[in-house]
Amino acid sequence: MSDPVKYGAVWNGINPLTGQPYKWGDKVYYDAPVAPQPTNKKVMLFHISLAFAQLMDLPLDKFASNVATQMTKNAAIFKDPPFPIANLDAAQGAFHDADAAASNLGKPLTADKNAKKEILIALLRQLAAYIEAIPGITPEQAMLSGFDVIIPAHHAAMTPDVPAIVNLFNKGSGSLGVKLQGSAHARGYLLRVRDAAGALVYTKNFSSTLNIVLPDLTPGKVYTVDACALGGGNLASDYCPSVNCMST
Repeated sequence: MSDPVKYGAVWNGINPLTGQPYKWGDKVYYDAPVAPQPTNKKVMLFHISLAFAQLMDLPLDKFASNVATQMTKNAAIFKDPPFPIANLDAAQGAFHDADAAASNLGKPLTADKNAKKEILIALLRQLAAYIEAIPGITPEQAMLSGFDVIIPAHHAAMTPDVPAIVNLFNKGSGSLGVKLQGSAHARGYLLRVRDAAGALVYTKNFSSTLNIVLPDLTPGKVYTVDACALGGGNLASDYCPSVNCMST
């Protein structure tokens, strides 16, 4: 009488390698492995972009608000977030209010705004990690969270949002400094400089919003500056509203 099937092999007391009955000490032969070999490797179909942590205040505010809206709307997919989405809503609202107060009253409230910004970014990071870890989630489902999804090797480029010139100021003789508010999906920025008559003086590329200086200008002349954001795949945003300044 044969023993029952074990791990896909029929046990009948005969070693199929020798055709003889098993002897004490023989290695037991199976038609299939007893158990699958363990693997520590996990093939990731996508990643959640953490680029939101580098956004300027206004784009971050809008981004967080959209994530809260989308994750609430698609709660059937995002069933067990690490904290109630209402907490993200509250953190985004607190940051929004602190940013507005700091803009109106200046430096005394900047520290409070920055603290609330760090809280908001930390919550967004937790949600990003949670979404990546949902068993069986597809990139298409992940996109419904409001986060940017990176699909290795073949993710589509996204048109960047329109940036904004926060301030245009003199930075030495014949040079203008630009405080630029960055935008989501941007890989760089293109600034245009025109004279008072509207004629193009030059355009200049910058890889980030830091230390933007427009040189080689004539002291005493008024210049108009606007900017657009550059993304992947030769995509670009519209130009932002222009700002005027006299070079000294």
